[in-house]
Amino acid sequence: MVSVNGAESLVAAARLGLGLIQVPRYHVEDDLKRGTLVAVLPDCPPSPTPVSLLYPRHRQLSPRVRVFIDYVMRAFGAARGSDRERSPADVARTR
Repeated sequence: MVSVNGAESLVAAARLGLGLIQVPRYHVEDDLKRGTLVAVLPDCPPSPTPVSLLYPRHRQLSPRVRVFIDYVMRAFGAARGSDRERSPADVARTR
């Protein structure tokens, strides 16, 4: 058994043939394209893991924070095929 703290270490172990791993796809996308790693049970993906962005809702967000929130929402929305992307203003209104 191998015990590590980061996904990069898990990927390195898998590349060495030390076993199966379960990490977010973005950690192994290039390896899958190159054939260095192969997907096992592709028809049985793990359940989605929620992602939360926490920020003070009663303060005006700085432009940097707004850009980051928009980026994360696009990146994770695209990864799951979501067409329900919302702006930080929409998120703030729902809370």
